[in-house]
Amino acid sequence: MKKKLIYVLTSAIILSACAQSTPPQSTPGSDKPASSYSLNIVQAIPVPTAMKAEVIHNARTSTVVDIDVAFVGKQIPFTFSEGKVANTDGFDWYVSKHFALKTDYPAERAKFFLELLELSYPYYVEFFGLEPANIKNQRIASTYATSVGELRLAMFDDGFNRGVHHYAGGEAMYYNQVGYSFPTERPQHRRYIAIHETMHSYQMAVGNYPWTPSWHGEGLGDSLANHVFDSEKKQLAVFGHDVPIFDVVSQGIDVYSKESPTLVDIHNRAKFDRGLNVLFVQFMYNNPEYSQYMKIYHQEIVNRQTASREESLALLQEIVPDWNGLEHNFKLWAENIVQTHEVATRGQWEMDGNMFYKRKSSYEYGPQRLGFNMTPAQAPSFTPFQIDFPQAAASTLTLPAKRGVAEPTLAFVIDFDKTQIDQGSIGMALGAQSTAENTKAKLTSFSGWKGANTDTDPQLRVEIATGNTLVINGQSLGADIKEIALPADIVKSINSQDKPQLGVSIQIQKEQIVYTLKAQGANTFIAEQPISDAIYTTLINNPFGLISTDNQHGITPFIDDGRDLNPDKVDYTVSAPTNAWAFKGDSLSLRFARAIWKAGDKAPKSWRDGFNALNSAALNRQSADKELGAMVKQLPVLAKAGAGLNDALAELSGLELKVDWIGQSLTSLEEVVILTNRSTDTIALSLTVTGGDKSSAAQTITIEPGQRLEIPVETSLLNQASTITANISYLWNEQQISQSVTQKSKQYRGFELPQIAAQYAEGELTISGQLNGPFAGATSGHVIFDLFHGNESERHVEAFTMQPYEEKPLSKSFAIDAKLIKHDAWFEVTVIADVDGEPITLRKRLPFVAKK
Repeated sequence: MKKKLIYVLTSAIILSACAQSTPPQSTPGSDKPASSYSLNIVQAIPVPTAMKAEVIHNARTSTVVDIDVAFVGKQIPFTFSEGKVANTDGFDWYVSKHFALKTDYPAERAKFFLELLELSYPYYVEFFGLEPANIKNQRIASTYATSVGELRLAMFDDGFNRGVHHYAGGEAMYYNQVGYSFPTERPQHRRYIAIHETMHSYQMAVGNYPWTPSWHGEGLGDSLANHVFDSEKKQLAVFGHDVPIFDVVSQGIDVYSKESPTLVDIHNRAKFDRGLNVLFVQFMYNNPEYSQYMKIYHQEIVNRQTASREESLALLQEIVPDWNGLEHNFKLWAENIVQTHEVATRGQWEMDGNMFYKRKSSYEYGPQRLGFNMTPAQAPSFTPFQIDFPQAAASTLTLPAKRGVAEPTLAFVIDFDKTQIDQGSIGMALGAQSTAENTKAKLTSFSGWKGANTDTDPQLRVEIATGNTLVINGQSLGADIKEIALPADIVKSINSQDKPQLGVSIQIQKEQIVYTLKAQGANTFIAEQPISDAIYTTLINNPFGLISTDNQHGITPFIDDGRDLNPDKVDYTVSAPTNAWAFKGDSLSLRFARAIWKAGDKAPKSWRDGFNALNSAALNRQSADKELGAMVKQLPVLAKAGAGLNDALAELSGLELKVDWIGQSLTSLEEVVILTNRSTDTIALSLTVTGGDKSSAAQTITIEPGQRLEIPVETSLLNQASTITANISYLWNEQQISQSVTQKSKQYRGFELPQIAAQYAEGELTISGQLNGPFAGATSGHVIFDLFHGNESERHVEAFTMQPYEEKPLSKSFAIDAKLIKHDAWFEVTVIADVDGEPITLRKRLPFVAKK
């Protein structure tokens, strides 16, 4: 059957196909998904390796190049949730390279979310310092529904006895490792939820992720999802520290200013606090040294399966060599954070790249003015992590913005909504001074500013009203209101453009303000407004902001914010490493950090000096490559300095040893030894695998720099014991090193009912099965055994509790005559349980066939 083109979308995927059901058609969306793309209906689910996810990533910003998405209908893809997700009426499956999405959204919306997740994927890898071993075959599952009600239905089909928490826009479930999301009112939050919840799914996919404090999982999810998305460029900037919209860092600053908690206080805090969680994570990841400690923490909580707050803190303090110094630096950092904006978390303001707009909203409060914490008189400066997202390209419609001079210039470009050019007003407010009432309301209701009305603040308002009038209102500063009709050619230009734009520049001179307006193909229009010395002083020494009323036009400010003063110019068309500094030596830094941690007090001083040198190099992009090269050349000498420190040398060598499961389906998973060479050296090694009292013959293996090898474990060894141990020995820089790792001989998949059976003997039918405990948390519930024969049924219910990783045998015998179950008999086992806080139902049902 021929391929059927079902939607005209970007990034065509070439896949063999037979037609399935047609995916749902497009409905209008406010996140501006791609205007055109192609999507094929496929019979076979494309394997991940056959799909493209080409993304340019540079530091914390990623840009779409070419991302494949396929509609696969009711076929359930192979994911890390295998066997624990089901189809739902009205929902279909779509896949990209790394993700599988179940949704009742139309095709273009599904592609938008999958592109967003593929843009996020490099940062999931970066921040955890880990990647799921089978990711080349096995996708990460996500569900995004059009409403909370539809999402509840999808969760019930997957085995849950409830939907997401009523106060959340999404929730990731440990039972099946799926992030469930539904749309809230604001586009920024919709994307935020998808990035956040899927991060949790990634967190679980990297390997039996245990319980951790909320600062960790939630803090990392919220930090990562604190983002800016540019729909025109299809570009995502994550882990924002200074984001003007829905900014969680601001929430943390607010709480910190009132409580001044230490890192230990935040770690041990039982009460959930999103802002403080984010401060903890931002502090750690915005420092080259501390970011490596976080990656070690991620890796070790998986290795150790930490199960309590006490274990978590002990591990973290074991990893960080100078905890008191860490606490001291955190206090200095938290007390001196300067953010460039002043906007409530709630409210109507949204952003798309550098463009801001107000959405239609049911909020009855929130900021009318989006304020910037800077003045025209202040000279701009560059500070790392301030306004940490790509800046807008200069516009030909505005004059160059300039602050810190006697006669500063600010500017903005309006992107009119073509369907409502004549609606409302939009522009900039200057000389803004918060009233006592508004200041009090902001302090009382930080996230929503309930009771505040920034329109009542003294300010000079410069707005374009109804698409044809320049309105200058300085009444609150003692000036007049001026309404100036725009020239006919500018009005005509605005109304004739496909994407209508108007540039407005504001020059604050000592005796007047000069307004310069430009539109495509029209003459430049200039208006002048005389001002007093007092108004001049007020305008240049007080903050400014954006204002918008009764419209959804966009406004891009040009305010000389200091981003162009960054000495390390970033080219977002070129890929670079995904750490905050785009430092190529980040992997080597992690090797040093792990080696020093393993060596403890015996760590050579030269190792600590080398680690410090790499951290310093990360902050100096222009000389970073040269300093990295010099450090690599020193490795033979550094290896000799650590002679005898076997475990530490293993870390420094960069040769990683793991045992995991690889395969294209659950039934084809094969346990393998995985060797990854992260060094620049070719390494020859000897590998043996032991199971019980038997060992494999030694294999001599050569692994090249950057290479990953997968060596299958002999089946005979897997049958010998509940665990196997892989051992390697090798020579690296003249140092003899050995490593070993122990793994279960059978993959453990968390809470599940993997099998049931029934057997008849001596007048009794015995139903049996096995129930496996979760990876973490308390579990209790009931097991229901049902036996059906003809029109009759029998039932037994018993309570149970179980521990993580426990394999609990199930058994119940029913006394019954053999004649009654000779025909039309079947049995069922149902488990209804609270599993680590998640209410779950498992059910298996089979016919009983008597043995002859």
